[in-house]
Amino acid sequence: MADTLLELKGEYDSFLRQERYGHVDRISTAIDDYAHRTKNLKVEGWGCPRVNISMSELRSFEHKVEGWGCPRVNISMSELRSFEQLSQRLRQDPLRHMRALEAACHEIAQESRPGYDKNGIQIKVALSGPIGATPLSPRGLDSAMLRQLVAVEGVATKVSAIKPKVVKSVHYCPSTKQHSERNYVDSTDPHLGLHAVDNNGREQPDRIINITPSVYPTKDKDGNLLETEFGLSEFKDHQTITLQEMPEKAPMGQLP
Repeated sequence: MADTLLELKGEYDSFLRQERYGHVDRISTAIDDYAHRTKNLKVEGWGCPRVNISMSELRSFEHKVEGWGCPRVNISMSELRSFEQLSQRLRQDPLRHMRALEAACHEIAQESRPGYDKNGIQIKVALSGPIGATPLSPRGLDSAMLRQLVAVEGVATKVSAIKPKVVKSVHYCPSTKQHSERNYVDSTDPHLGLHAVDNNGREQPDRIINITPSVYPTKDKDGNLLETEFGLSEFKDHQTITLQEMPEKAPMGQLP
């Protein structure tokens, strides 16, 4: 079994390059669809950039692409199951395997569409198909399933609004005329607990990605005031969904 990121990426690269499933063409199509959507967006309004999205465009793209924020390719768990038990290994250690799978997709995307990531956007992976024998219910989740890939079936009783969460903040100090930046990692980060990766794509054994303090800097180490450069900072979408057990699957005599 592969242990390092490079070994895992090599296995997923071999899987993706198989002509049987045509993943290389699907990755290229996902990038082309994303570029087409981005090109067709119209900017309106005086006070701020405003994107005009037609409902007819949304309906036409519904069954073709996934995700507006980045190119996304759909990979079936059934296809992974046929290649050296990758499906089972991904379920048992999804964080490491998803990072390696997306790194392999990114490498193929750079070959087929050079420069697609010039704006810092990289291709993502969406998994589909059966993950286990049967989907779990919220009542069936326990501590043994921590850090494993599971499918949960239930009723969404509460869905929060999509809110921005800061990933990297960039600050400017008028006194020193210098820029500084700070990265933030919380419990929802998909790379939490993994080894950090250098610029060459190699894991650093002596560095683990841990939760960082959430204190937002307003002054530098010398006490000078800092101004936030929102245009240079990075944010990600964050949403919370509350699932409830389906009434027809609740145990006899108990409420969902």
